[in-house]
This record gives sequence, structure tokens and C-alpha cells, in this order.
Amino acid sequence: MRTAKMPTLTADHYFTLGSSHARAGEPCQDYALSGTLKDARVYGIVTDGCSGAKARTDLGARVLALAMESELQHTSALEDCFTPASIQRIRKRLQSMPLGGSPPDYLASVVAFCATSTTAKLFMAGDGAYATRHTSGTVQITEASWPDNAPYYLGYCLQPAVAAQFNASAAKCALRVQLSTHTAGTTSIQDVPAQDFLQGWTTEIDLSGITALAVFSDGIGQISTLDALDAATACLAFKNYEGSFVKRRAMKALVQWEKSGHIPQDDFSIAALARVQEGTP
Repeated sequence: MRTAKMPTLTADHYFTLGSSHARAGEPCQDYALSGTLKDARVYGIVTDGCSGAKARTDLGARVLALAMESELQHTSALEDCFTPASIQRIRKRLQSMPLGGSPPDYLASVVAFCATSTTAKLFMAGDGAYATRHTSGTVQITEASWPDNAPYYLGYCLQPAVAAQFNASAAKCALRVQLSTHTAGTTSIQDVPAQDFLQGWTTEIDLSGITALAVFSDGIGQISTLDALDAATACLAFKNYEGSFVKRRAMKALVQWEKSGHIPQDDFSIAALARVQEGTP
């Protein structure tokens, strides 16, 4: 009797400038990274600088992504990923302001995953989204929304007074982050206390029955006249898994969207893994 082989993992990423920043002559404030670790785990990271900060948050987005990547590269197992100690080390990296600038430059959201062939651990600080594609072809996306579109960023460690005020407000006003999960024809809402997000929110995803997992900046929900579920479905419609498979698919999707009048208003970033069975192209 032959034993079914576990799927192999591959990961890739892509990010691009949105039309609003292009018109303003501003740099892309999103960044993305992905890779494979020595034990065959894969990771993906997207970061999104805060436009409302009126600062050079493209710097913070890159520093945060690189700091997160460095932490993941020094782990030996999934349980080591996104621990309070590792997030504290990332804060210290931000506090060192390695690219100079000012504290507001380091305000950025991050959504990241690290995965074995059976389980993914996901981390989110700020806003963004993640999506899964199942063996049935069904795609599901979960988006995080903050009250007044004002997330709490890890970079507030550089602004202690602001961090203290946010913490006090979250407790006093019982602020909640809304996690909206969409599949074809259904939507479910989960309200999570904002205090659970102040140190970063984590969850584990069972990958059995899942062929792909992606993390996105909130730009996935800001493509004119296109809802986030349709956008995620297009991004996860991989034809093959060779080389820059996420980049190829995302770029094709962007061309198709623009032909239909669906223009990404905000910067757009994606990092994704695919679980590839032996014999898949």
C-alpha cells in the first residue's frame, strides 16, 4: 500500500504602487518578503506604511519586514514564531531607527505567516487581510478593520505617550477590531478586543484541505469596484508554481483588472504559499 506523500511548500511575494501614490509622486509604502527556512518551513510577510502619518513610512515598512524576516530566520520550530519575546526584539529594532528619520516614519502594519506542510501560524499587527484557497476551489478572505481606520502599530513603541493614550482608550472605550470573513455568498463577523491586537494577534491555520494561503495589505480591499474576495480569488488562481509564481499571477490580475476599470487605489502587496502535490506542474 502506497503512502501519500506530504505536499511540498513554495512561497513567493509581490508589491506595487497604487494609483493614489503614483498621482502624488510618492513612493510605494507597501513591502513584501518571502522565503524558505532550513527545515523547509516557508514564510511570507507584507507591511504597509501608514499614509495618515504624513511621513516617510516606506522606510518603516521595509525595516519592519526585514526585522520580522530576521526573527523568523532564527527560529527552529513553528512554536518559536511570533512569540512575545520575538515581537519585543522587533520593537527594539524599530526603536533603534536604523534608517534614521523620525518616529512617525516607522508606523506600519504587518501581516505575516510561517508554515509547515500541515500548519500555518499567522501574525497581524495593524490592518490587512489573509486568504485561503481550498481543494474545492473555494476562496475565503478575512479582513481586519479598526475603529475610524486607525490601527495600533508596533512602531508606536517610538512614541510612548501615544502608545499609552491608545492603550488607555482601548481599555476605557472597549475598542474592538472587526474581523470580516467572506466566502462566496456568506459573510461572518468576529469582534476582537483591540487590546488583543496591541501586542499583535496570532492564529493557527490547519492546512489540510488548503492549497494556498496568502497575506495582503489592506490594498486588497481598495481596488475600485472590485470586492476583496474577487480580488483574492484572482490572486490565488495559480496556473503553476515555478519561480515567481505569485508575482506572475498578481501582475496578470492587475492587467485584467485595469482592462475592466478596476484600479488599485492604494499600494498593493501579497505574500503567499502553495502546497504542491507531487506531479503538479
